Amino acid sequence: MNLHRTEAELWRSFCAGDENSLVGLYEQYYTTFFVWGCKWLGGEADFVKDQLHDFFIYIWERRERLALDINVKAYLLTSFRRQLLYQWKKHKKSEPIENFVDTLEIYESELLDAESITEQFAQLEKALTLLSPAQREVVELRFLQNKTMQEIADHKNTSLRTVYNLLHRGVNKLRSEINEKNFLWLW
Repeated sequence: MNLHRTEAELWRSFCAGDENSLVGLYEQYYTTFFVWGCKWLGGEADFVKDQLHDFFIYIWERRERLALDINVKAYLLTSFRRQLLYQWKKHKKSEPIENFVDTLEIYESELLDAESITEQFAQLEKALTLLSPAQREVVELRFLQNKTMQEIADHKNTSLRTVYNLLHRGVNKLRSEINEKNFLWLW
């Protein structure tokens, strides 16, 4: 896949049936959607993984009916959230009714927060584009992939001090752009 393709080009190619674009979308959004899914469902990682795979198959099967001029990330995130919560409710129906009632109360609370979280996430994504490529890579490795500082240094084939400096500068820049001290809760 050409790394220089825009999100819109990738999406159009996906809708036209290009399997490489499916792989590109999957690779681009899997980690982010997995993190969000686990946050929405309180850490149900195995269920989220299964649903994430099913979601990409679902949109692939319906690709010819999808709109072309959209905000790809927002559309996919919203669609995934809807499908994930729908499947979670179906999954939970097999449990005793008392557990299901408790789960519904949790869902209502989470759904009210979801729009706010999505807006904050959009702010974070915009701020991430302002980081240098090295800063962004270190921030993503640390917070999205939960790598240790030493693992990041090994991965980048650089010193631990360099990794600390990149992370520190990146987090400070994100903090100043988002204007929120505790923005890292999004991860």
